[in-house]
Amino acid sequence: MKSTEPMPVMAWQEIFELIRPELIQVERQIQHETVSSASAVTAIGRYLQVSGGKRVRPALLLLASKLFASPTKPAISLGAVMEIIHTATLVHDDVIDEADRRRGRPSTNSRWGNHTSVLAGDWLYMQAFKIAVQERNFRVLDILIELTQLMVEGELIQLEMIGRVDISVEEHLDLIYRKTACLFGSCTRLGAVLGAQDDKTEDLLGEYGRNLGMAFQLVDDLLDFTASEAVLGKPVGNDLREGKVTLPLIYLLDRCSAEEQAKIAKVMEEGSFQSVPWDDLLRMLERYDTPRMVKEQALLYSQKALECLEGFADSPAKRALMALPDFVVNREN
Repeated sequence: MKSTEPMPVMAWQEIFELIRPELIQVERQIQHETVSSASAVTAIGRYLQVSGGKRVRPALLLLASKLFASPTKPAISLGAVMEIIHTATLVHDDVIDEADRRRGRPSTNSRWGNHTSVLAGDWLYMQAFKIAVQERNFRVLDILIELTQLMVEGELIQLEMIGRVDISVEEHLDLIYRKTACLFGSCTRLGAVLGAQDDKTEDLLGEYGRNLGMAFQLVDDLLDFTASEAVLGKPVGNDLREGKVTLPLIYLLDRCSAEEQAKIAKVMEEGSFQSVPWDDLLRMLERYDTPRMVKEQALLYSQKALECLEGFADSPAKRALMALPDFVVNREN
């Protein structure tokens, strides 16, 4: 039954304390499952696991499954699956983007080379599916296959967009759904599947994760311009240097002068801020108030995520899921 009483807000540490034992087991399973007879795969797996990250994706799956008191072991296994899939996408992304750094450390491709990194990413994908098959649940496999297809399509669509300055808001939102939000949505959807919920509940949890993922990526778009390199863990302004037009720039290009548009195009052409100083771009963004506009769009998605949870009974898991949108929108890295 839907509660009319306001629920207390949970802090970030409280959210993760709720699932700390399970997250520790997820880490252990990732370590166990990323050992290969090919030493390079094992080395890359260890390197990426030490690099860490917030483990938001397995956390989402674990919290969603706790809404329905689902068995813990399958949730831990699928939490590891989703993090391994996410890791594989990062390895491939860095090769495609020719990235030098990831989370403040040298990227895998800069350490092991493109060929080894691509094959290691492929191995990680297959290993994730191997673990998932052990659940003997066709619905789980359906979700993972659709997810992988969407993410690969997202990479291909992004490649077609590189260097374009005429990208619409709708095109960009579709792209970040494929590259980021569909993974979040699959995590929460799987939580409902493990809880043996009906289609309506599964769809609600999937929509919650999708909206949370959209907000997450929009904030990422913004942090690429507003964060410091030390906090972000990678060079700021990276998207623009790589020829990627994200939402802050889409809003800016729609509002700035032809001369300012030419400056943005120049940065993309050169792949650097040699002719157009970084500070000039930041001043343009502030002049046209685009950071606020992006933040407002992220807040809209976070509100949509919260609305998906309204019908669920109060519980620690629900309170944690209700707290996550605020964390996502207000994070600094």
